[in-house]
Amino acid sequence: MPNLSNLYLTDNLLQSIPEKLNTHTKIKVLDVKNNLLTSISSSIRNWADQMHEIHGMALYLDGNALECTCDNEDLIRWIHATKVDLDSRSYKCKLSNGTIIDLRIAYNSFPKMFANCKSTMWLTFASTFLSTFVTLSLLLVVYSKRWKIIFFTYVVIRRVVERKVIKRYQYDVYISYEGEIAIWIKDVLVPKLEDEWGLSMCIKDRDFLSGASLADSAAESIQNSRSIIFLITPEFKSSRDCLFELDRAKYEKITKNLERIIVITKDITITDIPVDFSFVWNYAYLIEWQKDTYNLDDTWRRLRMLLTDSLVPSI
Repeated sequence: MPNLSNLYLTDNLLQSIPEKLNTHTKIKVLDVKNNLLTSISSSIRNWADQMHEIHGMALYLDGNALECTCDNEDLIRWIHATKVDLDSRSYKCKLSNGTIIDLRIAYNSFPKMFANCKSTMWLTFASTFLSTFVTLSLLLVVYSKRWKIIFFTYVVIRRVVERKVIKRYQYDVYISYEGEIAIWIKDVLVPKLEDEWGLSMCIKDRDFLSGASLADSAAESIQNSRSIIFLITPEFKSSRDCLFELDRAKYEKITKNLERIIVITKDITITDIPVDFSFVWNYAYLIEWQKDTYNLDDTWRRLRMLLTDSLVPSI
């Protein structure tokens, strides 16, 4: 509509005057009364001034939600000084504290009412300058100390790596169990893990010294083990000793001393695993032991991978 001269946009809930009006050069009347305008952009104000110089311009703003704040300083001055035909010079406007006043009063009280605007501007400038200065100072310090920082980082990384590589464990795996499963451990696990795979196992019925505290021996042995296997059986669920070993394993795992927590279920369903194990599932490995003894190749393969993939050859 290149020949549009009168545009009425009253009661349209407009929050701003469309910037595309800048392309219309024949508009003489723009009516935006009773909308939700809080301000008028500088580009629209400049456009209105140009239209008035060319052929006269009327702008109707009454009934909007104009704001008398620091952000609208230029608008307040423009309304007072522009030659555009406005429907009022005394629009109602809202201060930053929510008070409604006459815009003419706001203009006449400008030095007093908006005295904090400049202080806010300087505060923003000062905070920006300070943050920039602090950032540059830190960068200069880091640059001047870069070789010390690099060396320190190298030492820390080297210590962490050496600790992981050099650390030697007394046992490759600690076995947590309860009851008659000890026979299965002796007849099945020990020949496989120790005799065939060459791993060292800690089995409390075999390796704990008589007379020593069971809790102390378990805590020390778990601390000196690379991994721990929990053999979950129906008897395991009622064992306080096994729950103590679980708590100790959680502690050693959190302190990064224990590399693997392996849970093997035997003659029990997953749903019957003690609820205490819910705290270790994020870093534990579950193996369901098959009843079919002739179809265990994949199970043995997975167990060996979990127990041996992080071993470091002895020097």
